[in-house]
Amino acid sequence: MTDEDILPPTPAKLGRASKGVQWANSPARFGAVAKLLHWTTAALFIAAYLLVYTVTLILGHDHPYRPPVLKLHFSMGLLVGFLVLPRILWRVLNVQPLPLDDRKIEHRMAEVAHLALYAVMLVMPVTGYLGTGVPSSVGFFELPSFRDTAAFAWLGNMLDITWQQFEQSVDTVHHFVGKWVAWAIVLLHVAAALFHHLVRKDDVLRRMLPERHRDRESR
Repeated sequence: MTDEDILPPTPAKLGRASKGVQWANSPARFGAVAKLLHWTTAALFIAAYLLVYTVTLILGHDHPYRPPVLKLHFSMGLLVGFLVLPRILWRVLNVQPLPLDDRKIEHRMAEVAHLALYAVMLVMPVTGYLGTGVPSSVGFFELPSFRDTAAFAWLGNMLDITWQQFEQSVDTVHHFVGKWVAWAIVLLHVAAALFHHLVRKDDVLRRMLPERHRDRESR
C-alpha cells in the first residue's frame, strides 16, 4: 500500500476518480462539484427573491400566508450563505478553467465581478439574519433570533444601541444591497454569459452546463 492509497483524495484525483463523471475542475472545464454548487446556489438565490417579491407585491402585510412565506425566504437565504462558503473553498482548492482568449483586461474584470457576486451572496444572508427578530430555520436546524443571542447583548452594550436602532441600520444595508447592488451584479453576470454564448459563441457558458446539455449543445 502506498501513501497515495491512504491519503484523502485531492481535487486533482477526484477529477480522475470516475470515467463517466469529472468531479473536479480541469483546465478545460468545470467539474461536477463546481457545477452543482453553482446551480444550486443560483436556484436558491432566485427562489429567495421570488418569495420576498411574492410577499411585498402580492400578499401584502395582513395576508395569513405572509409569515410562512417570509420564513421560507429566510431559510433559503441562509442556505445560500452556507453554500457559498464551500463554493469559495472549492474554488480556492481547485484549478480554474483556462481563459478561452487573451483578453487580459476582460478576464480581470470577470474576476472582480465574481468576487463581487460572492460578496453579495455573503452580505445578503448575514444582514438578513442579523436584522431578523424571529428564529430562522435551515432544514432541521433552527437558529435563534440574533436579538436573543449573547452576541447582540454584548454588541448592544458596547455600541449603546437598542435592537430597534440596530435592526433599522442592518435592514437599510440589506434592502439597499438587495434592491440595487445584487440585481446589478447578477444581471451583469447573466448578460456576460449570454454574450459569450450567443455573440461570441464560445464555451464560457457551456463548460458550466451539465454534461448532457453540453453534449446536445456541441452537436
